[in-house]
Amino acid sequence: MRTIACLLLLTATARAGTFALLVGVSQYAKLPSDLWLQYPDADVRAFGEFLRSPRGGGVPASAIRTLTNDQATTAAVREAFGGFFSAAGAGDTVYILVAAHGTVDSTGAYVLTHDSDPADLAGSALPMGELRALVERTTSHAGRVILLVDVCRAAAIAGQKTTSLGGVVEKIGEVQGELLGLMAARPRELSSEGPEFGGGHGAFTWAVLQGLDGGADSNKDGFVTAGELVDYVTAEVPKLTGGRQHPRDMGTMENSARLSDLSRTGPKGK
Repeated sequence: MRTIACLLLLTATARAGTFALLVGVSQYAKLPSDLWLQYPDADVRAFGEFLRSPRGGGVPASAIRTLTNDQATTAAVREAFGGFFSAAGAGDTVYILVAAHGTVDSTGAYVLTHDSDPADLAGSALPMGELRALVERTTSHAGRVILLVDVCRAAAIAGQKTTSLGGVVEKIGEVQGELLGLMAARPRELSSEGPEFGGGHGAFTWAVLQGLDGGADSNKDGFVTAGELVDYVTAEVPKLTGGRQHPRDMGTMENSARLSDLSRTGPKGK
C-alpha cells in the first residue's frame, strides 16, 4: 500500500453543459520510483470512459480535461480550474477527480503533482487550502459539483504520514453550493489499490465506477442517485478491503439527485 491523495470528485448526468477535470498522477519527477503509485492514471481514464458513455451522460471529449503523470503539473491543475471551468454556469454539472499522492509537513497539507518537490512542498505542490478555494470558486457558479476524495494510501512523503490528511480534506465539504463529496477513508485509515480491483484500480474508485454502472441502484428503478451511490460505496469498500477502509460522505446535494441512467449504454457497451 502507498500514500495516495486521490481527490476524486465527480459524477452526474450531462445537462446543458457538463465539464470534468480528471487528474491522475502515478509517476513523480522528484520521488524515487518505489514511492510512485500504481493506478491513479488508470482510475481517471476509466472514469473518463464512463462519463463519455451514454450511461455517464455522454459528455463530449472536449468537455473533459484529463491530466495524467507528466501532464499533471501544479501549474496545469491551477490553469484547468481557472480556465477550463470558467465556462461552467448555473445550469451545469462539474466533475473533478484528483488521484495522486498527498502529504503534510510543517507548512501545511498538500496534493503532490508530477513536478512537486518533497523538499519544497510550499513552493511546488498544490496546497489543500488552495484546492478547497478552487472547489469553492467552482461551486459558487456551477450548478452542481460531485467531489470524490481519496487521500491516504500508505507511506511517508517529506517525513510525514498521510493518515493526518483526512481532517484537512474533510473541510472541502464545507464549501457552499450543491456539492456531493465522498472521501475514501476515515482519518487514520489507509486506502487500497491493486490488480484485484477491476484489474488495476484503487478500491474506492472501483467501487464508485461499479456503483454508477448499476451496482448502486438499490430500488431497481433504472437510475443511480446521489444517496444510492453514497450507500453503495460506503458499504462496498469495506467489503473489498476486509474492513480496513471506510469511506465517508459530505456536502449538501439531495439524495434523490440522479447521477446515471441505466437505460442507456454503459462504457462496456452493455
